[in-house]
Amino acid sequence: MCMKLTVILGVMMVQLTNIGTAVGQTSVDGVITQYGQIGNNITLVCKNTENEVAEWRLNDSKIIGARDMELTETNLTLFSVKSSQEGQYSCHEQESGKAYSTVSLILGYPPGKPQVTCWSVRYPLNVVCSWKLQNQTYLPTKINVTFSYGIEVAEQCSDEETLQGNCTIEDIQLFSKIPYTVKVKATNPLGFRSTIKQFIVEKIIKPDPPTDVNLSPIPNQPKKLLLRWKPPVTWPDPKLFLLKYKIKYWRESSNRQSMIEISDQTSYVLRGLRSRALYFVKVAANDFFDNGMSSDWSPTVSARLWSN
Repeated sequence: MCMKLTVILGVMMVQLTNIGTAVGQTSVDGVITQYGQIGNNITLVCKNTENEVAEWRLNDSKIIGARDMELTETNLTLFSVKSSQEGQYSCHEQESGKAYSTVSLILGYPPGKPQVTCWSVRYPLNVVCSWKLQNQTYLPTKINVTFSYGIEVAEQCSDEETLQGNCTIEDIQLFSKIPYTVKVKATNPLGFRSTIKQFIVEKIIKPDPPTDVNLSPIPNQPKKLLLRWKPPVTWPDPKLFLLKYKIKYWRESSNRQSMIEISDQTSYVLRGLRSRALYFVKVAANDFFDNGMSSDWSPTVSARLWSN
């Protein structure tokens, strides 16, 4: 019985050894992907050379030693590597040309710190957080975005390979002093960077600009212009969640600009203007209670005063 057990264990050990050899052989003969940062020194290691001097090739062309690289018996070091040095490197036995191993060198940069902005354009329905990386990585870069309210467990908001994008947070908590936390993490083979942003919903309200802004002369009123506009189309309920507006206007060939703020209305008569002059106007929207920020300005419109 003891002898049987010894034989069985011996067979198992042989089988395990063979499996390990097969996996290692596949790993050696297969193409190894190596990532490197442009501008850094990168060393490529030749596998299974038995410490013999290896010949290195790039895309099947023999590499000749140069000032920007160093060839040792088994390794190839590239100094201050450039994007043009990306490619498939292989090391070979000098006499027979037998390939020892192949390395696919892919070059780029680690991700920079994500730039994150969060605004409630469709208050009180949702908040949209946008991200953008500070740099082009030239490598597959994954963006993971999570958010949480207070001490709640973080929820997944986005998980994709885009250098810029946005995610929408629905069912937001209104009139709360507890902040939301958004984390944007960018990861690629050379590293990761993350940005954490916190906000109170009412402090990040920012409507879109008013639409259909129109300026026209008023018949028989040589010193007045009629300004009309519509609330932002993205603002869900301007009757319930009121807006107020800023009007900026100026006369042609004048550096002086005038500003007017008005409450919940979508038209206004500009008065006391210079007869027959051409005027320019643009409008911005703001939460009625001055929460958050004003919208961007609408496109500028113009009109000339009435003249007989």
